[in-house]
Amino acid sequence: MRSHIVRSVSMKHCIALWTFLAAVIGLAVGLVGLTSFESAWGMEPMQQDQSPPPPWFTGTLLSTRGRTVDQGHLVVQPYVYYTRYGGVYTNNWRLQSATTSQNIIEQTYFIYGVTDRFDIELCPQWLQNYSRGETSNGFGDLSLQLGFQAVRPRDDSWAPSVRLWVQELFPTGRFTNLHPGTSLVDATGGGSFATTFGLGIQKPLNLGEGHVLRYRFNVTRTLYTSVSVTGFNAYGGGFGTDGHVAPGQVTNLLAAAEFTLTRHWGLALDISYQVVEATRFSGTVGISPTSVPATVGRGSGELLSLAPAVEYHLNGQVGLIAGPWFSVLGRNTSSFLGGVAAIYFFF
Repeated sequence: MRSHIVRSVSMKHCIALWTFLAAVIGLAVGLVGLTSFESAWGMEPMQQDQSPPPPWFTGTLLSTRGRTVDQGHLVVQPYVYYTRYGGVYTNNWRLQSATTSQNIIEQTYFIYGVTDRFDIELCPQWLQNYSRGETSNGFGDLSLQLGFQAVRPRDDSWAPSVRLWVQELFPTGRFTNLHPGTSLVDATGGGSFATTFGLGIQKPLNLGEGHVLRYRFNVTRTLYTSVSVTGFNAYGGGFGTDGHVAPGQVTNLLAAAEFTLTRHWGLALDISYQVVEATRFSGTVGISPTSVPATVGRGSGELLSLAPAVEYHLNGQVGLIAGPWFSVLGRNTSSFLGGVAAIYFFF
């Protein structure tokens, strides 16, 4: 998933964020005594005394599951992301116009349940970038994720499922020695090995009359290795740039929910808040095409984004989800507006 990067939280925005999360958690806790059912993201066998069948969910557009895929089962989920960048949030949280660029990311998640408590996920991706009449495409960075079920309660328990994961991002995309005239679109990766540690919590709540609400909370921390760059690169640069980039570490908080309108239709929402530390550079910055010192990296920043969606399920094994994804507020990062669509297959 396409990172829209930012960092270091100001106090008022931090308080607002945690107030919101506390309210959502309070609502969830007030409902957890209701009967719950799990989805196909780790579906348990039906008990004879259960009358309604388990609900169908695809998972929201941005969240990571809080429950491992059952042993021997496979989930395949192709995603397409379209994003248009047309502005920049300043250090004072103000939005300014900037060079318009667009990209399309096509990626597919392959998730296999090794045991009932351990699953593995592989996600290759292909990027297409557009800016100033220039076009470029290529393979992006490749991610591999290992997940462990820390808590897997009974369906009639008030406790949510808790899954821990570690993910490694391998730098298989282009990131350095880019063409001067098309450096804005040539980059398809970051050049860094990125390790993400994640916590996922989820719980479905039976609201009655065939309606089920499933909430998810994700907390992740991503650590990046330093990158050697020359010339124009994914972090900036110019003619003669030569040095090392230390990408800023990223923390992401995400609250998500899915609600079944009918057996086949549902609604979903992701609220994502991302914080990224400043990117540091050491070496020769080089000269930009306008004959001034080049810029490499960016200061710390933050980003708040939303991704509402609609789900449609043909059955418990096939589902579709689509919706917009857009920035709401940010600091030292790009504003964006895009759309996301995915097809869910459960085998």
